[in-house]
Amino acid sequence: MAKKQMKIGDLNYMEGNKAVAQALLLYYHLAREGCFSGDETVYIDPETFDGFRYLDVVVEDNYNPEINEKFLREAAIIFILCDLNDEITEHDDSFHYAEITKKAIAKHKEGLMTAVSEIDVIFSLLDSDEANFDFSKYNEVLREIYDKYIFGFFKQLANAKQP
Repeated sequence: MAKKQMKIGDLNYMEGNKAVAQALLLYYHLAREGCFSGDETVYIDPETFDGFRYLDVVVEDNYNPEINEKFLREAAIIFILCDLNDEITEHDDSFHYAEITKKAIAKHKEGLMTAVSEIDVIFSLLDSDEANFDFSKYNEVLREIYDKYIFGFFKQLANAKQP
C-alpha cells in the first residue's frame, strides 16, 4: 500500500510553518559550517521535520509563498543528504548496509528526489561498492549542492526586493 502524499492545507497549516522553521534551522547550521560536515540534523526535531515525509509534499496555492513547496522538497533532500553523508563519512567501509542508505536509495529509485537534480550523481556513485566509492567526486558534488541550495538560498533571500 502506497503512502499518502503529504498535503499542507487547512488542518495542518501550523505543521507547514513548523516544517519551514525546521528546514531553515537546518540550513542555518549548514551555513555556519560552510559545508556538509555531519550531525547537522541533530538540531532538527524529527517529529516536526523528517526529510522522508516531505520529499513529495504538496502545498496548496493559497499557502504559498509562506509555506514554499519547492523549498520544503529541496530541504527534505538536503536533510536526507546530511544523514547519508554522516553515514558515508563515519562508516566508509560499510555504509551500504545502513538503514539510511537503503531507505535513501529506495526513495531515489521511486523518483522522489527530483527537487535536487545533482543528487542523481550521488546515487550513481552509491552504485559502486565501498572499496570503489569515488570520495573525490562525492565531495565535489556535495560542494555543488551546498553552493546552489544552501549558499544560493541565503544569497537569494539577501538579494530579494525589499517591501
